[in-house]
Amino acid sequence: MPSTSSKPRVRKLVPSLGVSDMQRSLAFYSDNFGFEVVDSFENEDGETLWCWLRAGVGELMLQQLDNDQQITLHPAIGQSWVLYLRPDDIVATHERLRTAGLEVSEIEMTAYGSRECFVTDPDGYELWLSEPEQGLGPDDEEDDEGESEEDDEDDDEPEERNTRRSSLH
Repeated sequence: MPSTSSKPRVRKLVPSLGVSDMQRSLAFYSDNFGFEVVDSFENEDGETLWCWLRAGVGELMLQQLDNDQQITLHPAIGQSWVLYLRPDDIVATHERLRTAGLEVSEIEMTAYGSRECFVTDPDGYELWLSEPEQGLGPDDEEDDEGESEEDDEDDDEPEERNTRRSSLH
């Protein structure tokens, strides 16, 4: 249903990450977080150059960077922003990541009432895994089609989240 507000409204924001090794990144996101490819573009040799991934309501695009573009990956990526993921079970996800041999921080309780841990993907993007203290919140609903603009105003995240950085780097 279109918004009646005079301001434009974004229905969805999907991050697109430039990656240095598409197959490694696809394996990382599918094996560790359950993402599946819903769309892709391949070159004439059948190599995936771009893909759109989905896991539950989470979506992510990956794009293979060529050698000239990859020089910009390090160290800038992961130092200016992070991706938040809300797993079904943070403890089980934490254990699965550790079992897979990934360096993941301990789960800690935050001042804003979430349990969180941090892991870095193969290209240096920082992923924050977060679970609210009281369970699922309004932003975890599978179907937000009936959501009103008034509901959106209550979904603002505390600015304090942006000040905390992982010590994994």
